[in-house]
Amino acid sequence: MKKVFYTFLVISLILLIFNYIYSQGNSIGYIDYLKVFSEYKETKNMQTQIQKKQAEINRIIEEAKKKGLDQKKLDDLKKEKEKELGEIVAKIRDALKKKILLEVEKVARSKNLYVVLERSARVWGGIDITKEVLNNLNK
Repeated sequence: MKKVFYTFLVISLILLIFNYIYSQGNSIGYIDYLKVFSEYKETKNMQTQIQKKQAEINRIIEEAKKKGLDQKKLDDLKKEKEKELGEIVAKIRDALKKKILLEVEKVARSKNLYVVLERSARVWGGIDITKEVLNNLNK
């Protein structure tokens, strides 16, 4: 019985919050973040940079093999270079994410959106701002 009561209470609170948002004249938007990330031209540029760095790492490891480094040193070198690549990838992703989220905020403010959700979190309704964000980023 308590479970039903708490479930009802949570649903009621959610409905009250959305009712308040709607009554204030604010809207809810949503964005397909994966689509924006994958179609953003900077993402493609960054992927090229990552591929070049990966090729450079492979070249360094191959040269080390040719020089006759023992397996332990090769493994250590590979781990070190993979760690460097992982750090580079993380920095690049963070930079791209920051740019995308700033553009989402600009579009949301221009459309007077109170909340912007990821498309997968949306069940129904809302204003899709994916194309506008993507177009603005790719200008």
